[in-house]
Amino acid sequence: MREQLLHYIWQHKLFNTSELKTTLGSELQIVDFGKYNTDGGPDFWNAKIRIDDVVLAGTIELHVHASDWNLHSHQDDRKYDNVILHVVYFNDVQIQRLPTLELNGRIPMILLDRYKAMMQSHQTLICGDSINSIDDFVLENWKERLIIERLERKSEDILLNLSANGSDWEQTCYQLLGKYFGSHINKEQFEQLTRLLDYKLLMKHKAHSFQMEALLFGVAGFLNKDFVEIYPRDLKEEYLFLKHKYGLKQMSEHQWQFLRIRPVSFPTIRLAWFAQFIQQMPLLHKIIEEDFFDSMAETIAVSEYWDTHYVFDKMSKLKSKKMGHDFKAVLQINVFIPLLYAYGKYIIGKVYRKAIDLLRQIPAEQNSKTAVFEAAQLASHYASDSQAYMELFDNYCARKRCLHCAIGHKILSNTGSKIYANNV
Repeated sequence: MREQLLHYIWQHKLFNTSELKTTLGSELQIVDFGKYNTDGGPDFWNAKIRIDDVVLAGTIELHVHASDWNLHSHQDDRKYDNVILHVVYFNDVQIQRLPTLELNGRIPMILLDRYKAMMQSHQTLICGDSINSIDDFVLENWKERLIIERLERKSEDILLNLSANGSDWEQTCYQLLGKYFGSHINKEQFEQLTRLLDYKLLMKHKAHSFQMEALLFGVAGFLNKDFVEIYPRDLKEEYLFLKHKYGLKQMSEHQWQFLRIRPVSFPTIRLAWFAQFIQQMPLLHKIIEEDFFDSMAETIAVSEYWDTHYVFDKMSKLKSKKMGHDFKAVLQINVFIPLLYAYGKYIIGKVYRKAIDLLRQIPAEQNSKTAVFEAAQLASHYASDSQAYMELFDNYCARKRCLHCAIGHKILSNTGSKIYANNV
């Protein structure tokens, strides 16, 4: 028995509540089970009980063993002075002047067995064998909650960065774009680049693609060598002038990863796209427009040099390098929609439904996490599905937080059994 499971059982009243008695034999009635407290102090607040003919109001504390009361030094903590009931699984010692209820023998055996199986499971999806028994209403409502949890968490990070950036939305947008332009392989490198190269400086040169590329490739460390071809040589010359003018610091080329990446996703191509994207700034007011992203992303393509190159000084077959649909979806899901949601919270102070509705218009992502649910016949059709499943995997399944999951709750609480476990 774990204390968190005991909390869960009490919170959801998943035990035999008939003919309750205290450990000293007094009749006990739970008038109000109280409100679960996730902060310090007793576990449930604002509870109300009746012992014989006496009604008590206060807090309730739960422990696996009654002796944990003394072990945790609650007898010396004034926060516990208002405890009206001590709920335990094993009453191994009687705490003086503290009414106690023992739950051993009152909890359905099937609930304990299911929870034990979940915690000991080595399956990637713990409830994989049972998840198809969950009705669509429960699942869809839970997915809606997961989407909001994910957007809330992302928007909190955005608003923290916004505060650090002096409430500058464009700087915040620029940094977030950089993070996802690098994907998971060159994420840190792109983040470092956006820290070294302020977007306000880039805005001074937004009308000139050549200068924009000189600044980005130069600070990224790709222009720190001798070149054969004219274009990179000219870029280097322009960058050295701008570097001296602005006192720029730069990265090293060796920091960037090229291995196990498709050529069209090389950091050099991503930087060429990034240069074009930055020229669309300021972006925030455009993001709020209905069809902005699709219309803008369609026009983003690399400059002419990159149509025949993947890296500097090495010719390749002529190929137009427009953004692929998958990468555009990554930016829309991870940059533009969270920004829209965060902006809604910042300006309006409430959930911005438009951001959630947009997720229902974008095709689902396909990755190792969504594949786990696909294998359990839970298909992802839209980004709203895949984002919900990714949140579920990251913050519930991987951490075995079944007691906090609507699916886990449905499986554990649907016992229909009157066979109670009585452990000694």
